[in-house]
Amino acid sequence: MRFPLRLLLLLVGIFLMDGGTAGPVHAQHGGLPMELYGMVSLAPGSQVVTLAVGKGERVRFRVHDVESRYPDFSVINFLSEIRHRQPSLYIKGPAHYVDLLRNEDPEKRLLRLTGLYYSSARNFVLSRVRPVRPGERSERRF
Repeated sequence: MRFPLRLLLLLVGIFLMDGGTAGPVHAQHGGLPMELYGMVSLAPGSQVVTLAVGKGERVRFRVHDVESRYPDFSVINFLSEIRHRQPSLYIKGPAHYVDLLRNEDPEKRLLRLTGLYYSSARNFVLSRVRPVRPGERSERRF
């Protein structure tokens, strides 16, 4: 009889540590899954942010769209959080994805950056970087 009681207490403890929610509060600590659509840019602009892709290396990125599982998180919300900071986002993740972003030709093609966004640290941890083909964006992943 002692084992089920311990299991119950463990589950209650985990629930309380999580705050009893699985919404945006959890996303602050665990990262918000999102897809960021845009392209590497030469010129500054209202939707252009600065990405830190290495020590002292910066890339300008024009944000076209943001997709997240939280419908109230939009491009406007995202840009208002990061736009006026330098750098706007710190890009982390596998070296081949960071290098692909670093070596992308400006204004060449639309990219989809998939990963986790940590708003408190302004980190975006890449799990995938791919070019977007025409007509491909109609699918929703979240």
